[in-house]
Amino acid sequence: WAAWKIHETHPDIRFLEEIYGPLVSCNDWWFNYNDDDEDGLVQYTHPYSSGLDDSPLWDYGMPIESPDINTYLNIQMDSLAKIAETLGRHAEAKQWRSKAKKLANLMIDYLWDEKSGLFHALYKEKPIPVLTPFNLYPLWTGQLPDRITKRLLAHLKDPSRFWGRFGLPTVAFSDPAYNPQKMWRGPVWANINYFFVEALQGIGEYQLAAELRDRTLSLIASQPDIREYYDSQT
Repeated sequence: WAAWKIHETHPDIRFLEEIYGPLVSCNDWWFNYNDDDEDGLVQYTHPYSSGLDDSPLWDYGMPIESPDINTYLNIQMDSLAKIAETLGRHAEAKQWRSKAKKLANLMIDYLWDEKSGLFHALYKEKPIPVLTPFNLYPLWTGQLPDRITKRLLAHLKDPSRFWGRFGLPTVAFSDPAYNPQKMWRGPVWANINYFFVEALQGIGEYQLAAELRDRTLSLIASQPDIREYYDSQT
């Protein structure tokens, strides 16, 4: 995903040729070594694999099948399809798109909960009772049925849960685990906001995307330095 953005900004076929093979190997590694139950969904075996080191999602034990890593891999495979196509590997591009769609469907089959209208992270096949933006991540794939997209958007736009003054808290305002200052337990991260700006643009929610973009930029500009994360209240 990041590599494709670099190519879009400064097109360089040699760059894509150099990194395509290693990126394919990276993608393969997740599926080959991080799917203990072999259901096609990737798991986190350690919190550090996620980048969300101290998220309450990991308080219940590991490994965790989580919507965020599977969404990242869906986006990665879509990006690999674009790279493959640019390199003239059209059959591989078709395969990547097929794999991406299959992964999106698996998330619906295994992680979607109709009652709550959320995608749940699972520990020992049971939903983890913590509400985070990562429960909404599959929105980014742009491959969900309208009924699911609408329900995720309702959660996203709810000011009592996620639609805060500075963007999305990393644990919902309404969740008992929410802490506005503790890393990954409630602060706002600019990169998480950014992913949702792109997700919203991808599904045609341009006004909402622009609002989240502007809130994020205003937050960053309000401080003398760029911070890793921000208190989601102040």
